[in-house]
Amino acid sequence: MKKIEVVRGGSEDSTHNPRYIIIDKETGEVLDDAQGYGYKSKRNAYACYGYKNRDKSKDAEKEYKKRCVKRFCKANPSFIHLLEEIQFEIVTGKWGPDDVFNAKLVRKIFEDNGYTELEFTIGEFLKYW
Repeated sequence: MKKIEVVRGGSEDSTHNPRYIIIDKETGEVLDDAQGYGYKSKRNAYACYGYKNRDKSKDAEKEYKKRCVKRFCKANPSFIHLLEEIQFEIVTGKWGPDDVFNAKLVRKIFEDNGYTELEFTIGEFLKYW
């Protein structure tokens, strides 16, 4: 992976509206300059560079897991309704002050209802549900 640095540059390089570009630390080559305009902040420049150079193979895996969760929800509406009822009761305080709707509780509910072999983790279920 290239070593990058974010420096001032871009089309409006002034003290009132600084812009930032991404360069290669070793060669000084401009890697990204937001189509000549520059980024409004260093943080945005790093975030954009990270997004553009991410591992795209993981995107397909995430999409697959999302489809698995949606398929499960569609195939098991009564179980999803049960989860929603439990979540509502916890949020409204009907269970107890220390009860929390979290991954540990959801895992227990899955196991109590016989769902042990799943194509997704409980964390993925909570993320895409």
